[in-house]
Amino acid sequence: MRQRSNRPRRLAPAMSGLAALFIALTAPWPAMAGKLSWLDDVVQEVIVEARAGGKAAAHGEGAALKSTGRLFAREADEGLEALARRSDDLARAAHRAESPTDALLQARFSRLLRPDPETARVFASLAPAERRVVVEMGEAAQGLARRYPGQAEAMVRKLGTEGLAAVRVYGDDVAEVVVKEGPESLGVLRKTGRAGWGFFTDTVLPHKKKLAAAGVLALFLADPDKFVDTAGRATDYAVRQFAKAGIDLAGAVSAGAARGLEASIGNALAAYGINSALLRYAGMGAAALAVFGSVMVLLGMPVRWMLRPFTWPVRLIFGRRKASTPTF
Repeated sequence: MRQRSNRPRRLAPAMSGLAALFIALTAPWPAMAGKLSWLDDVVQEVIVEARAGGKAAAHGEGAALKSTGRLFAREADEGLEALARRSDDLARAAHRAESPTDALLQARFSRLLRPDPETARVFASLAPAERRVVVEMGEAAQGLARRYPGQAEAMVRKLGTEGLAAVRVYGDDVAEVVVKEGPESLGVLRKTGRAGWGFFTDTVLPHKKKLAAAGVLALFLADPDKFVDTAGRATDYAVRQFAKAGIDLAGAVSAGAARGLEASIGNALAAYGINSALLRYAGMGAAALAVFGSVMVLLGMPVRWMLRPFTWPVRLIFGRRKASTPTF
């Protein structure tokens, strides 16, 4: 009997390897090298173009920037989907969540980069949540590049994806603190929002050395909720811990109450899309008048005394009219 050849069997593994290699080489770029790596390139291009001040001048500078290394090296194993979830959680906590249409996302992405068919194709192939986070990361990086032209790359590298998401939600001023204090400060934003962040920057950081020496700074970073409430006011626990470091929080408590009132009014206005500094201060003034009026009622004092500074122009006008009316 003629012996069968084993050559086809030997060739089977080789053919399978070649097929796998072909599929890998012909697969879309982000699936092969990682979507986050693609986002890294996009953010670098955005920084270059924003810093150059014109899209036409940016092309030659992109290679020089990329040679400095990746911006999101710490998150190399992370996917865009996980980043989108974290960014959405942060935005919801800050009442800044949005659901833009695909057309709006495409328009915003087009404003970030010069037209490029390959980049546009990859962007279009992403899931809606991934497209949204790409646009948000790009816009945050663009803002930093315009505000800090010579420092944007280093700042983005220190911020990472989570820090850049926080900048997008809370503003560029967050970036300076996170870059200086380290990624641990992001936990304050994540756990307490803008109100706790105000307590951190206005009350904790000015006394950073004393608090660190007393071990209070580490306690605050580990659990900021114990130090500040949802309205931005210092808690009794914070008063006791700060006292151990020789710091009196009496003034900070009153300041925290003011910040908490402003934050509450801002959240209420944000629900109607009219949140602005002028309206927040007007609301705080109205709240102060309401509190003052309540105190006067409790003390048995006429409320008209409080209204007298506001009603005297009316009395003056009508008094003059009455005096000028002829009598017969």
